[in-house]
Amino acid sequence: MLENELMNLARNQEYEKIINEYQGYAIASIAEVADFLRTKDVYKVTTLLYQHLLKHQDTTDFHYGIGQCYGKTYDYTTALHHLEQAFNTNRSEGANYYAYILERNFLMERADEWYQKALQNGYDNDLWTLSHYAYFLEKYNRLEAAEQVYNDVLTKNPAYTWAVKRYAFFLLKQNDSNRSVRVMQDALQKFPHNPFVKLNYLEYLIIRGMLEEYDEYSQSLGYDELVLPFQILIDLFDYFCYFLLQGKTNSERIELYEEKVKKYKDGIHRDFDDLTELLAYKNGNLVEWKRLINALLV
Repeated sequence: MLENELMNLARNQEYEKIINEYQGYAIASIAEVADFLRTKDVYKVTTLLYQHLLKHQDTTDFHYGIGQCYGKTYDYTTALHHLEQAFNTNRSEGANYYAYILERNFLMERADEWYQKALQNGYDNDLWTLSHYAYFLEKYNRLEAAEQVYNDVLTKNPAYTWAVKRYAFFLLKQNDSNRSVRVMQDALQKFPHNPFVKLNYLEYLIIRGMLEEYDEYSQSLGYDELVLPFQILIDLFDYFCYFLLQGKTNSERIELYEEKVKKYKDGIHRDFDDLTELLAYKNGNLVEWKRLINALLV
C-alpha cells in the first residue's frame, strides 16, 4: 500500500512532494511513476527519477526513458547520449524516436537508417513517425518523397494538426503560398473547434508576417473562454509577436505569463522550431525566448 503512495502523488500532480520523497520508495515504484509521468509530458521531474534509477540499475529502458525526457526538453545532445546506450543492443521499441534524435543531431544518414527500421518494425501506420519522417525527408532535400508522405499522413488523418502545419510550411518553402494558406484555412473550416488548429494558424500568421491578420484572428478566439494551456500559448505568441520580434521587452507581461504558467501544473511541449528560426533571423533575444519556452516544462 505504501508503494502506491508515490503513484497517487503523481496522479494528483504533487510534483514537489515527489521530488522531496521519491528516494524513500522502491526502485520498481519509482520506475512505474517515471514511466507514467513521461506519458503525461512531465519531463523535468521524470528526468530526476530516471537519474536516480540509473544509479541503481543501468538498463536500456531507463536510458530510453531519460533520453526521451531530454529530447522533449530540447536537450538533443544529452538525449542522444542516452539513446545510443538504449539502442546498442537489438532494441526496436522506440526506434522512431531514436531516428528523430539522430536527425536533431544532424546525423542524417543514420537517422534515415533508423527511420527505415522503425517503419519496418511496426511504426508504418504511426502518424507521429510518418509526419516526422516527412519532415526529415524535407530537411534531407528529398522533396517529392516528403510531399508524398505528408499527403499520406493527412489522408490517414486530416485532423493531425502537426502534419497540417508542417505541410503548410513545406509548401511555403516551395514558394507555393496559395496552396500553403489553403491548407491552413481548410483545416480551420473542417475542424473549427480544434484549439490546436487555431494555435497553428496563429503561428502561421506570425511566420508569414501577417500581423494585422494575426491581431484580427487572435481577437476572434474568445480568449477568456479558452482553457488555461491555450491561454498560455496565446500569451506566449503575443509576447513573441509584439515584443521579441520588435526587439522589446515588457516585464509586466512576462510576470503575468509566468504566474499563469505556475497555475497550470502539467507541462506544455510544442514544436517552436519555426518561431525560433524566425527570431534568430531577426537577431532577436533567443536567450529570453528559450527561457520562456522552458518555463512551460515541468
